[in-house]
Amino acid sequence: MKTASPERDERPRGRGSRGSRWPAWRRQVAALLLPLLLLSGMPLGAESYDGQTIQAIDWQGLGTLSEETIAYYLGLEVGQPYDAKTLDTNITQLWDRKLVDDIQVDATAVEGGVKLTVKLVERPIIRSIDFQGLKRVSKSDVQDKISTSRIAVREGDPMSLGELQRVENLIEDLYKEKGYRFAEARYKVEDVGPNEKRVTFTVDEGGRVRIDDIEFVGNTVHSDLRLRLAMRKTKTTNLISRISKHDIYNPATLQEDLGKVRNIYRAAGYKNVVIGEPQVEVKVVNPNAPLAKQKRRMFLTLAIEEGKRFKFGDVSIEGNEIYSDERLLRLFERRKNSWLLSKVVDEGIKAINDAYHNSGYIFARAEPELIEREGNVADLVIKVTEGEQFQVGRVEFDGNDRTRDKVLRRELRLQEGDVVSIAGVKNSVTKVNQLGYFKLSEEDPVEIDYDAEGKKVNLVFKGKESERTELQFGGGWSETEKFFGQFSVNTKNFLGRGEQVGVSVQSGTARDLLDLTYFVPWLRDKPQSLGIRLFDQSLDTRLANDQERLLRDSRGVVLTYGRSFGLFQSASIAYTRARYNDEQSLLNTMGQLITVRQDIDSSSFRPYFSYDSRDNPFEPVRGTRFNFGVEYAGGILGGNNDFWRPTITYSTFIPVANYPVRSLFAMNIEGGLLRPIGDRGLPFNELYRLGGDNSIRGHSFGSIFARGPNGGPLTDGNGFTLGGDRYIQANLEYQFLLGGPFRLLVFADAGNVYGVDQKFDLSTLRSTAGLELRVLLPVFGAPLRFIYAFNLDEKPDDRFQKFQFSVGTAF
Repeated sequence: MKTASPERDERPRGRGSRGSRWPAWRRQVAALLLPLLLLSGMPLGAESYDGQTIQAIDWQGLGTLSEETIAYYLGLEVGQPYDAKTLDTNITQLWDRKLVDDIQVDATAVEGGVKLTVKLVERPIIRSIDFQGLKRVSKSDVQDKISTSRIAVREGDPMSLGELQRVENLIEDLYKEKGYRFAEARYKVEDVGPNEKRVTFTVDEGGRVRIDDIEFVGNTVHSDLRLRLAMRKTKTTNLISRISKHDIYNPATLQEDLGKVRNIYRAAGYKNVVIGEPQVEVKVVNPNAPLAKQKRRMFLTLAIEEGKRFKFGDVSIEGNEIYSDERLLRLFERRKNSWLLSKVVDEGIKAINDAYHNSGYIFARAEPELIEREGNVADLVIKVTEGEQFQVGRVEFDGNDRTRDKVLRRELRLQEGDVVSIAGVKNSVTKVNQLGYFKLSEEDPVEIDYDAEGKKVNLVFKGKESERTELQFGGGWSETEKFFGQFSVNTKNFLGRGEQVGVSVQSGTARDLLDLTYFVPWLRDKPQSLGIRLFDQSLDTRLANDQERLLRDSRGVVLTYGRSFGLFQSASIAYTRARYNDEQSLLNTMGQLITVRQDIDSSSFRPYFSYDSRDNPFEPVRGTRFNFGVEYAGGILGGNNDFWRPTITYSTFIPVANYPVRSLFAMNIEGGLLRPIGDRGLPFNELYRLGGDNSIRGHSFGSIFARGPNGGPLTDGNGFTLGGDRYIQANLEYQFLLGGPFRLLVFADAGNVYGVDQKFDLSTLRSTAGLELRVLLPVFGAPLRFIYAFNLDEKPDDRFQKFQFSVGTAF
């Protein structure tokens, strides 16, 4: 009797494959004899020995495998009864282990039972794998791809020719992704020992093929240029596309770009636009050059069938029970008899989905169906599947080792028992990240566990603590303080309670300082804040030029109370009580030293409104901040500092791109006025001056002052340079997020101050531009900033520094 393992259609085949384990002629004979055997009722060969005792087993073809191993897998043992059906099953299982390439079992009758002859062809073992010719693709790239593709080609494993063929294809695909479309991979198998093989993959990389031209055929609505601009990742070769590698043909990214081309047409009402299969042609651009130096270029041709332009027809809704047609249709805004714009459809569908998702129906979905009718009009049918309403189950936090749960929980915009709102989940993520000391995971900030039976959704907010305790001890130099020694500790999460505590002591050439701050953002666990600051400092600094000097001793207290309302809004009131003892000196052109002393008793009150939707206070990527406040000093509050001062600030952060690096656009615009109360005039040191790393970068701190019509500085009767009673400032940044703590910025700043009775004149704005590198280090609690600036509007008396260094944020 002979038993062979069953034929397996999925068996891989490669060059040099042995083919089937049961030769074709045997299958043909079996196919002819099987009906005769069944009709005659004659028992098949294997079954005639069932139940007889195995008297002996003859093993043939064994090399590295032992008799005991094969006997174990086949379930064969001398003295045991023979079972053909079980043997067939065991042969199949042995084949699945990929230890053999062929196996036959013959049974012959002997005295007292049956003798079995087992003939095997062992599958060789891969003893070593080598790669030759790899340059543009690394060996580790190939090995990682083999692992992720689950290809069974490893040293020590049985060799499969089909698997080796898969590796060939894999290597060629890796090269195609890099633009080497003519790369070829071949393998060679060599004997290195009994039933052991060495496999060598040899690669001929060929030349990289870049896209030379992209041609559109059949387009009349949009020009070739407009369609090429829509394609973000597939470009013709030039310096920029070479750097970004967008001039390399990649079928996957091309299909993604063709989707953007379709969207352009659908956005204009061409809903049936069809883009044919890309026609790819590779040409040699220098055919007369030697073969090794010939360069190939790729030419893409894309055929477009634009179709007819459709108008918007009627809108109807099906499947809705929770919300009425009227309510849902109000969310779907459109202009009657307008063109069928995909943006209008998409925004309407999103508004309907949001209405359900924000009221607990998290599995609800609205799907559009366009139905054409005469006159190139398309009616829109919105089919709604509502599902069940879910509530919030458990809300937990993961990763807050120091921060207390209640500190994070109070920032959430949904709690246990509330109806689930997807918008509430997103807003909760934003509010937690705004704290600055607990950062949620960017990829998976919330783990959502659905309890379908209980109609509950359990939420786990996952993040990690951000070190926001600033501890500094040492000394240094800065633009305003000069040389100094310092000790300070400032935490924005004191004892994990979210409270801010700061102590700073400094002594140096220009300033001595003692500053104490304490701020409670949630007083009595309600959305109200309370803060206090005590300060005592002496300052010795130069003003507009090195000939002017200011000595100021100041001490005081600032009390602040605030209240949060809505999602991002807050209002606060600050009261400041301070005393300033100022001494200004000036060496005039006659060589005379002029000194003016002034004692200021200041009492001020400042209401303040803020809207802040930034996703992080130190590293914002998106969001907006708007601040407006009015400070009132003197008058009924007492003191001899009488003025009122409104200020306004608007900042926004807009993500731009994620490839090749994440980037964003940031803008800040601010301005302020200063007006006296009564007839005392404006205090000299309350006047606005610009310049510094938080103002017009490159200009020294406070070095931008008011200028007269001739461009010279405005001065008082003693010759002191005056600031302005108004200012305007704008900062533009394009930020590249380089990974980790690094950001590279291209910036442009502009601004100026204006003296009393001067009008705002944008033509007189002082402007700078440059580069800035920011490095966010936890030990500082704020970014380190390295600024290199250019003066775009140079004046003879400017105090300008091309390089500046500071700690903090620009705006």
